[in-house]
Amino acid sequence: MRLKIPENTPNSWSFSHRAFYQFIKLILPRLIRLYFRFEVRNIHYIDQYPEGVPVIYCFNHRSHLDTFLFASALIYPFGNRTTCGLMANGEAMEQNRFFDLLKYLGAYPVYPENSTPALDYTIKLLKENLAVLIAPQGKRIPSTPLDDLHNLIGQAKSGVGRLILKFNGKIPVIPMFIHGSHEALSFGKIIPKIKSYISVSISKPLIFSQYSREAGWSESDPSFYSTANEISKEIMSSIRNQMLIEEQYFFQIIKRKLKIPLEKLNITHQSHPKIYQFFRNLLQYSPDELKQWIDSNL
Repeated sequence: MRLKIPENTPNSWSFSHRAFYQFIKLILPRLIRLYFRFEVRNIHYIDQYPEGVPVIYCFNHRSHLDTFLFASALIYPFGNRTTCGLMANGEAMEQNRFFDLLKYLGAYPVYPENSTPALDYTIKLLKENLAVLIAPQGKRIPSTPLDDLHNLIGQAKSGVGRLILKFNGKIPVIPMFIHGSHEALSFGKIIPKIKSYISVSISKPLIFSQYSREAGWSESDPSFYSTANEISKEIMSSIRNQMLIEEQYFFQIIKRKLKIPLEKLNITHQSHPKIYQFFRNLLQYSPDELKQWIDSNL
């Protein structure tokens, strides 16, 4: 049975719903920072779009933890947002009662075979000057930076691009890269690894005013979907660029070990399982720890 889109936005929640949300909002960001080694980088980009200004946050999706981690980075008092809509995979919400409960925290389901209701609800949220969290990949992908180097841009779905065109290019997008969430809670696991290193790295906001048209955009336009795909790929490209910055020491170790230029790296679990696993283990460490390892092995 498909889940329904909520009838109310956070601006019109009931008193009990607001009270529950406020209670979780007080606890969750602090719990995240106690349980994990959690860092948020470039928070000043968030400050450019405070509460009351509509914005879309886009991120690479690696774990069921991601929603909680990004919310903990963005929601007051650590970020500047009071509420944030969460576009979540409908099948995950159906299959897991815990994730179904996310609807009380602002989540709503999206289904790949019919994303229109979720996109329409997202438009409603943005028109009410709220923020929305969206994973352009559409689902969890337990990738490493090695995989993302080659695949991240091509994994973008058209949904977020369609939203941008619906607003004629005038909604800002803030790309974000997450490190370590899959290592903290991989597929099939229930309890996250305590004190795992996780970081959220925020990129410079994107404005797509170059796609604005005097008459706006319609889905019946022959170039609507191709342009939406182009926008989504631009967003994923920004996330990839942030990944290269965040994972610079990870790639330095790889280049030193393999003596292969970055653009020629093509190591997968299938082709080089032991090497791939060695590099995957590096993701448990922070950039400072990896830099110390590099400096100590000069």
